[in-house]
Amino acid sequence: MIVDVAIPVRVSNSFHYTIDDESGKSLSRGSVVAVPFGSRTAYGFVLGFPENSDVDNSKLKSVKEVLVSEPLFDESMYLFLKWVSDYYCHPLGEVIATAIPKPLWAPKKSPRQKGKSQSGTLSHSSSILTQHELNQTQKQAVDSILNSDETKPFLLHGVTGSGKTEVYMHVLSSVIEEGKTGIILVPEIALTPQLTQRFSARFPNLIAVLHSDLTPKERNQQWELITKGVAKIVIGARSAIFAPLKNLGVIVVDEEHETSFKQEDSLRYNARDLAVVRAKLHKAKVILGSATPSVETYQNALSGKYNHLKLPERVNRRPMPQTYFIDLKDKNQWFSPENRWLSRGLVSAIENTLNQGQQVMLYLNRLGFAHFLFCGDCGHTWRCKNCDVSLTYYQNPPLLKCHYCGVQKKVPHTCENCSGVHLETMGLGTEQVEKSLKSIFPKARISRMDRGVIKGKKDLEKILDQINQRQVDIVIGTQMVTKGHDFPGIALVGILLADASLNLPDFRANERTFQIITQVAGRAGRAEVPGEVYIQTIHPEHPVLLSASRYQQDEFYRTELAARKVFQFPPFHRAVMLRFQHSQPAKVESFAYQVVRILQKESEKNFPHCQILGPAEAPISKLKKMYRWQCLIKSDSVKELQTLLKLLFDWEKQQKSPVQMAADVDPVNLL
Repeated sequence: MIVDVAIPVRVSNSFHYTIDDESGKSLSRGSVVAVPFGSRTAYGFVLGFPENSDVDNSKLKSVKEVLVSEPLFDESMYLFLKWVSDYYCHPLGEVIATAIPKPLWAPKKSPRQKGKSQSGTLSHSSSILTQHELNQTQKQAVDSILNSDETKPFLLHGVTGSGKTEVYMHVLSSVIEEGKTGIILVPEIALTPQLTQRFSARFPNLIAVLHSDLTPKERNQQWELITKGVAKIVIGARSAIFAPLKNLGVIVVDEEHETSFKQEDSLRYNARDLAVVRAKLHKAKVILGSATPSVETYQNALSGKYNHLKLPERVNRRPMPQTYFIDLKDKNQWFSPENRWLSRGLVSAIENTLNQGQQVMLYLNRLGFAHFLFCGDCGHTWRCKNCDVSLTYYQNPPLLKCHYCGVQKKVPHTCENCSGVHLETMGLGTEQVEKSLKSIFPKARISRMDRGVIKGKKDLEKILDQINQRQVDIVIGTQMVTKGHDFPGIALVGILLADASLNLPDFRANERTFQIITQVAGRAGRAEVPGEVYIQTIHPEHPVLLSASRYQQDEFYRTELAARKVFQFPPFHRAVMLRFQHSQPAKVESFAYQVVRILQKESEKNFPHCQILGPAEAPISKLKKMYRWQCLIKSDSVKELQTLLKLLFDWEKQQKSPVQMAADVDPVNLL
């Protein structure tokens, strides 16, 4: 009996093995077997049972052991995983291994059937939360979603504080009553505790949670609750899109614009896009919610590909925050020569807010105390030996750290280049902001909400509780604070350096800046006290900043879409970033040029819709000891793009080059 097996390795094809008929009877698509692979034994997922093989049957190796006979995925999940493999040009074995927790397919004890029962517990609350009364626009949105027979996705485009979560809950209530299930995707673990609490109160004993911060045991417990049909609702970060729910009725992608829905290594999938695909396969509804939709999603709504539902006002008609600009080019605005990043106007507003018993949030997307350490005598800067970046300076405890590879070193007392002793820092980080504010407001309770202080879910839950219970007066945060949190006590938001993300070498720089400004500003004034937002910038007349501050969304999207069309960027053209890396710079450069020559030759001959841009060194040219080059392919034909990539990977397989090549389909990060 022949068995077709997908092995989780970076090889595009599956492999044929033989198994005796008796053992083969226990197998089905989705079973797990141990097979000989080269000089080692590998795990593999059974895909099927072909009658014949291209290889002589007598030369086929035999399955060593049946590890898990009960299938780990059903037919609909198989079709979904196969689509993911084809679209993202990624081996099916690795796609399956990404989708299913490793302990389920790589058991420590073998052989065995699919796992002993684990004592999993559902997220629950002792009391059922009453459903809030919907306002007119929320009710219209819920009715539109529930009464639609179309499979078109819904963009729920609601201003910050407009009650999108309540819409999700009402739709989910109806879906559960019909005996169906639902997935709620959130962009970060940071959002999971708050959202889980709300949903668990509304749907006690029906919630399972999936995200990367779970221990393997916790993940297994949650997975088992889902597979057994005990959990009807799964809440989680991007990997929850693979949750094995039966009878799926709805998928919600909250804050759909967030780039953290994109996996940035190995299988580079976008959970938002997979939600649309999986919902279509299951004939389920999909809701993409955001106050600042991605340009791609907005264009899909504009063209009629998606249904566009709007929530233009905050709940209870609360006003949007009042916005003020402070021009940091004006030295008279500086609080002090040492604190040029802090304006007198913002300090005064913080003081007034604290005096009124309200809370303040300050946003700066930069960790540490300063960007880098340098020698005042010779100008030498301390850089990471593994990556082409400067080391970030931390003051407490004193260390230099690389945010890409994690390497740390002690802060030196003298220059390693000239032995000079005049060491200085440059730039601003959240740690420095905290130190300065503690000296200006010594009585205020100040906390940071960033990866420097939050190491895990307990740290996160602690600070979220402290903010909600008004035990923090000023919270300083990175992008973590922008992601949909609801803090009723925040009356003032300060954006310290609004220009920081505008100058990145990425066609999405304007879009991301617009989203960040709008989202951070949206944390203010979500309760009875009206909110205020202070935007500190050196470009107060910048169109993106003005559009965000005036809540002129249509104006921003119109301008941005026009520019994208002219330069043939998404959403009007699809893009694939080919990334090359190797420990030797000459090898990676040579291979990148070789690939581009082949692509250009093929595109001129057979793929007229494909544009090849590059190759070029990546903006961060060295990462984790690997030198990096890249090449961008653009096309308005998905079919041409995928056919060209398949040809390229078939060619690469024959080359056996030591240079690693990966395709990032629909990239969100060009660095």
